[in-house]
Amino acid sequence: MLLAGYRVTPLTPESVLSAQDLRGRYSLSHWDSLIVAHALENQVSVLFAEDMQDGLVVEGTLTIRNPFPRKG
Repeated sequence: MLLAGYRVTPLTPESVLSAQDLRGRYSLSHWDSLIVAHALENQVSVLFAEDMQDGLVVEGTLTIRNPFPRKG
């Protein structure tokens, strides 16, 4: 089964509300803010995303990293 090695958690109303706040404070898109809010809610410390700002630290606990950094 594809999800056997992963913890899957549902999106909560609290995540959606938090996303709206994060969207404005960190200039995130709607969808990115939902991902970040949900990661924070689930105590994720590193979020790999190629289309968000590499190195951005959100709320002092979540660091966004680009898994495909530019060379040069």
